[in-house]
Amino acid sequence: DKYVEVLLLTMMVLMLMYKNMNKIMKYNNMKINLLNNNNDNNLNNNNNDNMLNNNNNDNMLNNNNNKELFLNNDNNNNLNNNYNNDNNNNLNNDNKDNNNNNNDNKDNLLKKVTDIIMNKSLNKLTNEDVNLFTWKFYKSPMKFDKFYEEYSKELPNNKLPSKEFLEWFIGFFEGDGSMTIAKRGDLSMVITQSFDDLNVLKYIKDNLGFGNIIIQSNKCKTYRWIINKQVYLKLLIYLFNGNMVLPLRYIKLSLFTNKLNEKLLKNNEPTIKIMDSCKLPSLDNAWLSGFIDAEGCFSIYLKRSTIVFCMAQKYMANKYILEHILNLFQNLTNINKGSIGKHSKDNVFELKMTNKLMCYSMKLYFDKYPLKSIKILTYNKWIDFIEMNMLNKNTKL
Repeated sequence: DKYVEVLLLTMMVLMLMYKNMNKIMKYNNMKINLLNNNNDNNLNNNNNDNMLNNNNNDNMLNNNNNKELFLNNDNNNNLNNNYNNDNNNNLNNDNKDNNNNNNDNKDNLLKKVTDIIMNKSLNKLTNEDVNLFTWKFYKSPMKFDKFYEEYSKELPNNKLPSKEFLEWFIGFFEGDGSMTIAKRGDLSMVITQSFDDLNVLKYIKDNLGFGNIIIQSNKCKTYRWIINKQVYLKLLIYLFNGNMVLPLRYIKLSLFTNKLNEKLLKNNEPTIKIMDSCKLPSLDNAWLSGFIDAEGCFSIYLKRSTIVFCMAQKYMANKYILEHILNLFQNLTNINKGSIGKHSKDNVFELKMTNKLMCYSMKLYFDKYPLKSIKILTYNKWIDFIEMNMLNKNTKL
């Protein structure tokens, strides 16, 4: 029994020792873990501190680098801007110089051409003389802003001429007007008409509000509307500038204005720059009405029961305008009739229309923009004759 008791006691002691040993081991393990954790934390903290320091350093470096980059960018931008500005300034200056040179060259060329051509009458220019000039055609409407502005300054109490009258007047002047440069340098603009058409000159004077009507020849019974005062010449140049249709009229206006500019320069007055452009004829303004009032011809041949509309122009450059006018009426009727041929006179070209429908289509235009000269009487008879013939079924159109 004692042996058994001793054995049991021994086993109990061993069990207690085992338990204690486990506790001690756990405790030690805990201590070790705690120590390790502390060390790890310290290491981590150190690492974190190092990382933070490194980050801070990197940030500082990056910031410094960024500052340097910004500085470099600013410097580059400044350099680029300076370079671009210098280049742009140089380009602009070059462009200005080029424009000035071009303008100077044009002015010098015009002066040389004027000096050569002015030894002959403006009415005796050759095709070679005409080829010394350049111009462009535009379909845009005529512009009268500058004319109205100057007109209001010079004649503030006058009523402004209507747009339709100005369109008609330009066409009439291009047909029957003239710009005269006397040998002694006197300048004038003139429209000459027979006694029968004296009223059209009065119509012009009344609408423009300036100019004088004088007798040109008692024998021929012709009258003139004339302008020679510089202030009125300038007004007409402003009116014609950029609104002329015939290339020859543009050329003569350029030569005429160049002579006027010489006078203006002597008096230290601003000169007038002529635009190198011409307008194309249109059925949407009164220019053609004025031009036909001056140049058109309405004919009736009773024996053959035929009618003719025709008008002629000198110079190859003006031939293009006749072709364009013919094309306007061809497009209006979808009839491809009519012709542009050589006149019996040298260097003169003639537009001719004989198709009754094409000729009658002109009524659509003249109903909107009536003729103003005595020619309207001939035109009315011409239209009446066409209408009578169109009613006759046996008459060919």
